[in-house]
Amino acid sequence: MYKTILCAIEASTEGKQVLAKAAEMAELYGSKLIVMHVLPYKLLPKDYQKELKDKISPKIEELCAGFNVPKKNRIIKVGKPYELICNEGIKRKADLIMLGTHSKKGIQALIGSTANGVANYADCDVSLVRIAKSSK
Repeated sequence: MYKTILCAIEASTEGKQVLAKAAEMAELYGSKLIVMHVLPYKLLPKDYQKELKDKISPKIEELCAGFNVPKKNRIIKVGKPYELICNEGIKRKADLIMLGTHSKKGIQALIGSTANGVANYADCDVSLVRIAKSSK
């Protein structure tokens, strides 16, 4: 059903939960899995953007390696998350975009601004993965 799945994650345990669901879905459908992380900064000098990418890259690589995502299918960008995710979905001909959502209060908090933007502007199916609350 899905040939290409774009999974947008954060470098966190929540991101790992989303990636686990996406990897499960990719295995189920025999899909190519692409993982994307967006640093939500707009007006930063290019050298500082590179520094931020270099800092987050090992964390994303570690998450992806645990799910056998090849390096060519790992993307880190800087900018407006929902726009970059939607554009990458078009560029990579994604059939499905998966990303996490948090359950708090109100519609914006319920799905988050990035998830809301992707859900409204993506050119393909969008699956929101509810992040399990950590037990404290």
